[in-house]
Amino acid sequence: MKRLSAGIDVGSESHHIIILDEEDNFLYNQKVSHQLSEFAESIKLFKQIEKQEGGKLSFALEGKNGYSAPLDKILLNQGFTLYNVDNFKLKRFREAFAGEWRDDERDALMLSKMLKLKEHINSPREKAFIKIEKPSLVTESLKLLSRHQQTLIDEKVRLTNRLGKKLLEVCPQILKLGKLKNKKIIAVLAKYPDFSKYKRITLCSLLKIRGIGKKGAFFLLKRLNNIEYMPGLTDIYQTIILSYAQRISELQKEIEDLDKKLDEIGEESKEVKHLKTIPGVATKLASRLIGEIGDIDRFPSEKQLAVYCGVACVDNNSGKVTKAHAVYKANKICKHTLITMAGGSIRFSFQCRDYYLKKRAEGKSHNHTLRCLARQLIRVIYKMLTEDRDYIVRKELRKVA
Repeated sequence: MKRLSAGIDVGSESHHIIILDEEDNFLYNQKVSHQLSEFAESIKLFKQIEKQEGGKLSFALEGKNGYSAPLDKILLNQGFTLYNVDNFKLKRFREAFAGEWRDDERDALMLSKMLKLKEHINSPREKAFIKIEKPSLVTESLKLLSRHQQTLIDEKVRLTNRLGKKLLEVCPQILKLGKLKNKKIIAVLAKYPDFSKYKRITLCSLLKIRGIGKKGAFFLLKRLNNIEYMPGLTDIYQTIILSYAQRISELQKEIEDLDKKLDEIGEESKEVKHLKTIPGVATKLASRLIGEIGDIDRFPSEKQLAVYCGVACVDNNSGKVTKAHAVYKANKICKHTLITMAGGSIRFSFQCRDYYLKKRAEGKSHNHTLRCLARQLIRVIYKMLTEDRDYIVRKELRKVA
């Protein structure tokens, strides 16, 4: 059966697709608009090309800008083989050919030519092509929800920092009542953005705010009645503070709702259930990590999983110089999730706590130690997922042995 190689240069409005046969003859070369009707027509043409040439069509696309969906899903559903190519590897491959010009058509051509050399470029240690597998519905749902939740969290942090800056300008004393991530403080600011009215706040009105109970209301009321603020531009600051406080409150509610949704979907995943047996790991962290990792079989070793998650260093040796550098093109969500898991495991696992104290005694900083612990967690997680089992404490392992 003939091998037909196709390259897709992904764009936001259109994708340039080129298909080559084994003799480098063009079988297809045109732009496809980012429309479902256009995709459907293109799929029909691809099927016809396979039938006419008597070959199997594979696609290589540059995984850079995130505009490949839903074309990649449609191609997978139609039975085509897809490979993801790193944009830096494509750049190096393109530079090997003569010609200074660069556009969408040439990128698609270079991708198709790279795909023809797949057996020569790929190796067990270095992989230029990552096969795109069709994810399960649960994994895809976890990935979409966890990424959306992380976007909301980042927005909440950004708005909280901006609100804190405005409060420092007009009423820094209110920041002494508690941190702005405290829901009670945000709720008070959302209801009373005008500091000139704080002296008239009563206990009854304060108790109407959700989350404030009788025990804390007396203490809070006394401090609010005696608060100091900068006069002038009161209406302007009131508008800004009200806008920030209301949006932060909405984001808090949305993030909590997504937590519940992640809990519900996470209960349907056996991988999530396995990770929840690790001390200090709950459904939120487990769902987020599984959503990003996907199928564990796409990682031949735990080292490659660690590199993907950004908690491993890559060798950078030359001659007598032996160095290592961090992986900068890692999955940031995976890395952040693993660091958070490492921080939680210190409080709930004596083994992780002992390892943490050992590294700290060696002179490593807190953040460096957490990265070291996250690297050890990857070994455990990889073992658990590949063997389809729960977390087992070392003492229990000795008993089993």
